Amino acid sequence: MRVYDDELAEALKKLPERKRDNVLMYYFLELSDTKIADILNITRSGAFRSRYHALEALKKSLKEEK
Repeated sequence: MRVYDDELAEALKKLPERKRDNVLMYYFLELSDTKIADILNITRSGAFRSRYHALEALKKSLKEEK
């Protein structure tokens, strides 16, 4: 499956802000779950779960566009 920049941007926009921030901090700023949790004022496991669910939503959104 090929994903283009504009498709990824649109899928990211559909995510709730906190989940989008979590994904961006993890993959683009390379922050750890512990650091993300501190910034978002959630638990470390909450940061992991939030990112996991965000990635599932992204995958679903991108498949629907195809």
